[in-house]
Amino acid sequence: MKQFTLALVLGLFVCSGMAQSSATPGAQLLQGIPQLAPALRTATPMPTMAISDFSDRPQQPLEGESTLDIEHVMSREMIVERQVIGYTQYDLQSNAAIDDRMAGGAEAISAAWTMSLELTPFSDRGTGYNFYDGTWGEIAYERIESTRIGWPSIVHTGSGREVVVSHPGIDTPLHMAWRDAATGDAWSEASIPSDIAVGKLWPRMAAGGEDGNSLHVICVTTPEANGGAFYGGQDGALVYYRSQDGGDSWDVIDHVFPELDSTQFFGFSGDTYAIHARGNTVAFAAFNDFSDSFVMISQDNGETWEKQLLVDFPVDLYEVDMGLPEIGEDYNEDGLFQEFFNADGAGDVHIDGYGQVHVSFGSMYYMDADTIDGTTSYFPGTNGLAYWNESMGADSAQIIAYSFDYDESGTLDFDEIAAYFVGCAAFPSIATDASGNMYITYSAIMENFSTGAQNYRHQFVVHSMDGGVTWNTEDACDLTPDIDFDGYEAVFGSIAPDVVNGKLEIIYQRDFEPGLHVRGDEDPIDINDIVHLRVPTDDLGDCADLEFEDWVGIAEPIDPSDINLFPNPADDQVELVINRPGAHQIDVWSATGQRVLSMQTTAMVEKLETSHWAPGIYLVNIAQGDHHAVVRLAIQ
Repeated sequence: MKQFTLALVLGLFVCSGMAQSSATPGAQLLQGIPQLAPALRTATPMPTMAISDFSDRPQQPLEGESTLDIEHVMSREMIVERQVIGYTQYDLQSNAAIDDRMAGGAEAISAAWTMSLELTPFSDRGTGYNFYDGTWGEIAYERIESTRIGWPSIVHTGSGREVVVSHPGIDTPLHMAWRDAATGDAWSEASIPSDIAVGKLWPRMAAGGEDGNSLHVICVTTPEANGGAFYGGQDGALVYYRSQDGGDSWDVIDHVFPELDSTQFFGFSGDTYAIHARGNTVAFAAFNDFSDSFVMISQDNGETWEKQLLVDFPVDLYEVDMGLPEIGEDYNEDGLFQEFFNADGAGDVHIDGYGQVHVSFGSMYYMDADTIDGTTSYFPGTNGLAYWNESMGADSAQIIAYSFDYDESGTLDFDEIAAYFVGCAAFPSIATDASGNMYITYSAIMENFSTGAQNYRHQFVVHSMDGGVTWNTEDACDLTPDIDFDGYEAVFGSIAPDVVNGKLEIIYQRDFEPGLHVRGDEDPIDINDIVHLRVPTDDLGDCADLEFEDWVGIAEPIDPSDINLFPNPADDQVELVINRPGAHQIDVWSATGQRVLSMQTTAMVEKLETSHWAPGIYLVNIAQGDHHAVVRLAIQ
């Protein structure tokens, strides 16, 4: 096999001159899109494994602050309702593509996310959950499952059941929790059946079928680097499961598609795929680096499938350090044609009301110039969000969004790029309405907002009113800025796939520091808000201006910088400093949801006795009327 591959490589070298002189897919796709200056297009090593996080992480200091305000913010004529519906200190919602984290619409919306409120190793990790029935429920401090899990996908079935699928361990089957939506009943739990010994990780789920009760689940068998083993000759086989009765029974388990087996792919990375279903049409897409990116489509509820290419990688069955022929592109303009275009791993797939399949993914260049280091490299400055649908044909995506060159210098001018291992415009999530109008949220690096060390990402939405033919690319709407403060890091956005009553329902993760604790930069641990946005589609044309003109509703929310705890972490006593006038309600909650203190104070400094509190993490809620702020307190 090795000898055959090397012979193929030598043959490709002969054709390299023609490949260099012709227009290549990446160059065509990104033509005219602002990029970093060539001198700054540096390659960064790719991680050799996706995070499943069943091992400890380094313990870091706690300095998090967060607001709990319900806000109505006006930008020109568009009013966006924004509310914090949950918290997490476990800040990795995905290694790449984001799950479907919202289901439903109007006044029946379920939201889910990976949550932990304890110190590492995040022993309380599980599904954070909230439900909207006209108002959001109280913020939950406990997971819905009885066991530690991660990576939830949530759907509503036709029968009114809400179902969450997640992974509980590196050597276990997938986990399912379900109940009738909005009942408040306890969640039922079970494992999705499997006949293979290798564990399953990073699931994605969609609900479809004629009656809406079919569940379609894809995941990856646990790779060796995560403590697993090869399955079917693949290090990370993509496997498929189906239930046609809302999860009561499963008629397809452990299925590996012939088109995706070891003769076609060495394996798949965690979280680099997405799935959606509508009626009997089911589609899932895989967004790869050194192999083809593709979409699989079924028109008969998962019985038969057709494969279509999104990006045709020029070398089949490429292995790390094998050495690529110089037939790629010279993206960094160093005179060597060794950069190869593909998806950045973070993409989404969607089926509209007419049965048309749509795909979006971030752009990325890769290379493997060092053939002895055991890893590959990527170019985090690659800029461009790609879009494809069935009418466009193979390998024919277009760019519909990107990080903007705000200073109009001709290139992107960033500080250090926080390590999410994706492109500048990434993490797309797709929704359509009954008329086929399309909306894609994504997270883009902001050239004009930085900590002084790293640039922030903001949450955007771009839309098409003609089924994906044209997009309001230059007028994409920045949903993140505040009236006085733009220092938000907004990532992992997920939009409810069906737009109901002209409202986009979006959640994303927000904090005040670019990058992550769990992966990449490994920043100090902090509180991350799970934020819900309700965005009216009719007013998206009024969202080109980034300046917010007015507040509607709460005029003066509590400034988190006015609230401090000393010391933190604490032992027997802590001083709560409230640098604002008036009476305040103080409530302190443990990580298990128990209220350990409730009091009112008019003092600017209040001493809290903590000697009788168990060691762990506590959330201190300070309220004055409708104004709230939350700070985290660690007891040693």
